[in-house]
Amino acid sequence: MNAVLFDLGDVLFCDPWETLLLTEHAGLADRLGLDRDQVAETGRKLWHRFSLRETDEQDYWKALSRRLRLPVSPFLIRELEETLLVANPAAETMLSAAATHRVGIVSNNTTFWYAKQSGRLRLDKWIDPELVFLSCREGVSKGTPGQGLFERAAQHLDPATTLVVEDRPRNLARAHAAGFRTLAYSFSATSGALPPEVLENIRG
Repeated sequence: MNAVLFDLGDVLFCDPWETLLLTEHAGLADRLGLDRDQVAETGRKLWHRFSLRETDEQDYWKALSRRLRLPVSPFLIRELEETLLVANPAAETMLSAAATHRVGIVSNNTTFWYAKQSGRLRLDKWIDPELVFLSCREGVSKGTPGQGLFERAAQHLDPATTLVVEDRPRNLARAHAAGFRTLAYSFSATSGALPPEVLENIRG
């Protein structure tokens, strides 16, 4: 094995928009007394809009406020981020286990949440900047028909010798179809626990 590509959301870090908007009792929907289904639908629409191009965080929150017809306070946003946006406590162990290979990221993500995740995880210590494949930079997602994010990544490294660590079954299937080796792992499903076989697979 020559390389490991990690997903971010629900692998090395929590899923940003779902966590901020929908966490029970503590997320934006419940804090503002909003209908959770409406907020979830709004969040999905904005995710598709903001994760496929370079965007600004202020524009995201303004768009969310307009769609919800309710101003979202910058103070509330800051509080939610400080409380809810958390890294997987096992992230450093996983990145360290992959350090004998080239390490990269393959993630459906926004410009601003990637910057926050990268900073908190200190990704610059671990990753090869040539192996960072983000939907907001590439203009395609993992689920884009035809040439999606995994197919773009496959143009820059050998899929047969590259492991993709991913939480969503449909994305694992898409990565496998593009020729990558795959490993299923979910931060939320394991509560941050790290099964020994996961580390063994990452080490190769």
